[in-house]
Amino acid sequence: MEKYKVCPYCGKHNPPKMLECIQCETDLSNVRVIDEEIEQKSVEKKEQAETAAKMVRVCDCGAHNPVNARKCENCGEDISDVVPVEEYKEKQVDDHFVLASLDGAYTYELAEPSIIIGREAVMQEYLSAKLYVSRQHAELIVEGNCLFIRNISQTNYTYVNNIKIPEGKQELHDGDEIGLGGNMQNGNRQDEAAYFQVRIGSCI
Repeated sequence: MEKYKVCPYCGKHNPPKMLECIQCETDLSNVRVIDEEIEQKSVEKKEQAETAAKMVRVCDCGAHNPVNARKCENCGEDISDVVPVEEYKEKQVDDHFVLASLDGAYTYELAEPSIIIGREAVMQEYLSAKLYVSRQHAELIVEGNCLFIRNISQTNYTYVNNIKIPEGKQELHDGDEIGLGGNMQNGNRQDEAAYFQVRIGSCI
């Protein structure tokens, strides 16, 4: 079976004794000599590694974790019994959905069809200082080109356009205001709550 060196830069097959690639002159002095069988095994191993890299464990908080993780990197929850799924299947959002904080300090673009937001969930880097927001406060759900919100907090609730949302999910529209843990009272918003404006699609 013919032996050769595969250039790591351009992929050209070179004679075993070559120290530079005959096509791009890349240094081949440390490239091992292989044959077609070894190269095929190497390609298969690389493909398997890439496939494994696409597998993730999705925590209840919405965070994507490596397939070998036993605890969520985001919230610390035990995820050892969570069945790994292919990451690309979790990221099939057809439109652009963005939440922009009213204070202009934070924006978040949804990349998954379902996430939990809260002080100890997705968006915690902004929400952790908002004491009226629960650790797991609300769920955002994308279905096709529609965005919905569902309250899961049992204390300070979730508001859309200053109205407490009912049980179940409520559709959000471009320009809607979401209040996590508070609403506007006497013309003022509560500092310990969090407020976002919904931006959808071309309106971003």
